[in-house]
Amino acid sequence: MDDPKGSAAEAAAAAKDLSVYVPEAKRKPGELGVTAITFLLGALGYYFALGMTSGEYSSPSVFPKLASTVIMACSAVNFWKAVRRERPDASSPSVAQYLLPLDVLVVLSLLVIYCVALPHLRFIGSSYAFMVAGMVYLQRGKHIVRALLISAGSLAVLVAVFRYLFLVILP
Repeated sequence: MDDPKGSAAEAAAAAKDLSVYVPEAKRKPGELGVTAITFLLGALGYYFALGMTSGEYSSPSVFPKLASTVIMACSAVNFWKAVRRERPDASSPSVAQYLLPLDVLVVLSLLVIYCVALPHLRFIGSSYAFMVAGMVYLQRGKHIVRALLISAGSLAVLVAVFRYLFLVILP
């Protein structure tokens, strides 16, 4: 006979193995809305591609039409899969809580501060401060020296590539 505890343990072990696909039973909050919006954006892209040129295969509108069609097809498949799954539990987070957890809000706040600081501290100073603050926050205050060094090295590479290789004038 089947052991319910054994099969649950096997399912848990299989869920931890990333090479085994285990479909989710419940939809995520806002999943239907996001797929519908994605489909509409694909349709809008296709509509704008229609106005680009004629309907010939060599026209510049072929790739935008193809990309829009792929977007609409993929979002339709995702919508169908989401409709077939169970509704989210009442205890599941709201769409806003699901899409904007605390870490995302903090990083968005750091981005706003970065944009405000950019004209005053210029590119190098504000970018260095943003990278260090982001790394320190996301590592929960650990490895501060490592964050300082990685930020300095990353910024040095970025400045070298963009300023001296691509000859881009940084703000």
